[in-house]
Amino acid sequence: MTRGHPPTPADGAPRAALGHAPQRPIRSFVLRQGRLTSGQERAFRELWPRFGVDWQPGERLDPPALFAADPSLRCDRPITLEIGFGDGESLAAMAAAAPERDFIGLEVHRPGVGHLLLALAQQGLTNVRVLRADATPLLATGLPSASLDAVQLFFPDPWPKQRHHKRRIVQPGWIATVARVLRPGGTFHLATDWTPYADWMLAVLDGAPELFENSAGPGRFSARPAQRPLTKFERRGQRLGHQVHDLIYRRR
Repeated sequence: MTRGHPPTPADGAPRAALGHAPQRPIRSFVLRQGRLTSGQERAFRELWPRFGVDWQPGERLDPPALFAADPSLRCDRPITLEIGFGDGESLAAMAAAAPERDFIGLEVHRPGVGHLLLALAQQGLTNVRVLRADATPLLATGLPSASLDAVQLFFPDPWPKQRHHKRRIVQPGWIATVARVLRPGGTFHLATDWTPYADWMLAVLDGAPELFENSAGPGRFSARPAQRPLTKFERRGQRLGHQVHDLIYRRR
């Protein structure tokens, strides 16, 4: 998975009323475009119309309609949103293993999006749609309430320096927007190989018992479920001795 994902909310409300310019949101990712391969460039030209979703903040998506050739005949299937899918290999593997579910993948980095588009076409998958957008506005206003069955956040940037902790995507206000889009009983699955960030996530999620219930019990991490594939990034971390922590919460 790539490190660096959608932005966290701003630290404070805009102070336009005091005559100051509005504060820019604090981003939890650094946008590194990278170079696209010729195949990835072709994927954007030829495959984005099939799998991509052009969305702008202020618009409201209808998730089931994204997967229906004819919206009038749509079937409301469980939908999973993955935030920051990296190169998309694990997302494609999950979609292939669960054809009865639909998946929305969110990523800001173009090479990763192009890589996933190619994988979807090569594997003949039809149950994935791709957005290249920030998660914060999408969760806040871009999706209907209780419209998702699951949200996944795997290996976000840990921003290890203390002065950068405000850039971490997992914050009390942000998880409230995750709770908004999850149906009651839906799951919020997180994973990280940075133990201090795992402890941070645990404290933030356990600190909102009105929103989420820790499926492993308060103060405890979960075992990696079989449906979460090991990524190249994760396997490399394991070779370096990094411990991976999974956290799985249920929406109250």
